[in-house]
Amino acid sequence: MMNIVEKSEDIEKLWRDFLTRRDKASREKLLEHYLFLVRIVVGRILYLLPPYIDREDLEGYGILGLLQALDRFEPQRGVRFETYALSRIRGAVLDYLRSLDPLTRGERQDLRRVLEAWRRWEKDKGKEPTLEDLSEVTGLSLREITWLVEQGKPALFFGEEEEIEGEGLGEVPDPSEVLEDRELLEYLGRLIDELPERERLILSLYYFEGLTLREIGEVLSVSEGRVSQILARTLLRLRVRLEEWEGRQRGERREKAP
Repeated sequence: MMNIVEKSEDIEKLWRDFLTRRDKASREKLLEHYLFLVRIVVGRILYLLPPYIDREDLEGYGILGLLQALDRFEPQRGVRFETYALSRIRGAVLDYLRSLDPLTRGERQDLRRVLEAWRRWEKDKGKEPTLEDLSEVTGLSLREITWLVEQGKPALFFGEEEEIEGEGLGEVPDPSEVLEDRELLEYLGRLIDELPERERLILSLYYFEGLTLREIGEVLSVSEGRVSQILARTLLRLRVRLEEWEGRQRGERREKAP
């Protein structure tokens, strides 16, 4: 217990020194102390990413977010630094991931049309659409839809740039954001557990084992194109379900608001 108290007192002194003098030594020590926040954010986000995304790159951008949080933190606003830093780290990492999105604005709009078509079909027909159904409704070919989903993973799971315009580094985050991130990943985990066995296997082989679509096709004795279609439909289903969950969360927050 004594070590914990001493450590807490050391951090408080570091903060006093840094906020008073803005010296480099205190900043570096605070950075080292709070690096675990970067690992938390990257660990959560990495769960959603294809294997070619490098963890070290994500952590590098997370560290930039942590440095920005240190430089812009205002304790008088009454928000704990950990809460503020988690939001800024997450923002920096997601900005990097969005920068990897190769889709043009028009292609992102096409991807959004596919998602909207899924929701309308499910509401009108009472069942989930096939890719053929989505192709018929949107006028996009199966190849176009699978390509949009494959290339648009950052837009699918981390939002589009238009949705975060105006979010400044000086903005104080809602403390519920950190909890919501964890709850979202827990919900995503349940969604994946509920998928049919073949879809769960494809997700596992692609995201966790690092197999290519061609290699997965060899494992399942199907064509690479078929694997691509199954993966695309699975990711669309997950995105629609996550959006529904996010909508329910926003509604609950509004109801609880004074």
